[in-house]
Amino acid sequence: MQRITLLAVGVPRFPWIREGALCYKERIDHEAQLEIVSLKASTHGDPVAQRDEESGRILDALSGRRGTVIVLDERGEVHTSASFAALVAGARDQGQPLIFVLGGAHGLADGVRQRADRILALSAMTLPHELCQVFFLEQLYRGLQINKGTGYHHAG
Repeated sequence: MQRITLLAVGVPRFPWIREGALCYKERIDHEAQLEIVSLKASTHGDPVAQRDEESGRILDALSGRRGTVIVLDERGEVHTSASFAALVAGARDQGQPLIFVLGGAHGLADGVRQRADRILALSAMTLPHELCQVFFLEQLYRGLQINKGTGYHHAG
């Protein structure tokens, strides 16, 4: 079974977002071994210091992990659901674990982007940080379903 990790800063505050993330995690668990690692969000008042502190936690969490590191960042490559599915399938076929990184509300320090094997954008639009996790999990589930050939994805 394919191993996938999501390193995410913070835990969604709103119950409906947590429920949405849990819904997709449970679906994904039938297709892949998904580990969600929630890293402590910084409480620093300065946004740059907050970003740097959280990025340090991300780099610490990446230490010793084996796999392809894919940072989710608004400046990354934009993919369709089908091309994202192909990326996931390629890693699966090579037996390569995937490690996705989702930073905090103030983004990621350059060191995290430099550590990445790839940088992907979830959308060309700006998304609220709390929605990014559930949005990503839905796209991951969709990609797994595309690769499996189910009718979940309706290309149009």
